[in-house]
Amino acid sequence: MIRLILLVAFLAVAAIAVTALLRTIQDVTNVGVGKDNDIMPAKFRRITYVLLVVLLFGVTSGWLGAA
Repeated sequence: MIRLILLVAFLAVAAIAVTALLRTIQDVTNVGVGKDNDIMPAKFRRITYVLLVVLLFGVTSGWLGAA
């Protein structure tokens, strides 16, 4: 019985992964359609990019998330 449950769980995870992959592919192909259809202003994109870089350096150096 546990094998059946594990099989169903595996199939559910596989279906979710395939759906996410197809949605990502669809979003990537739609990026080139409209160039100026950005929802987020350029200033906020720049700020979030800088914060992402700070987060990456903080985690890799041990400054953030160190125990």
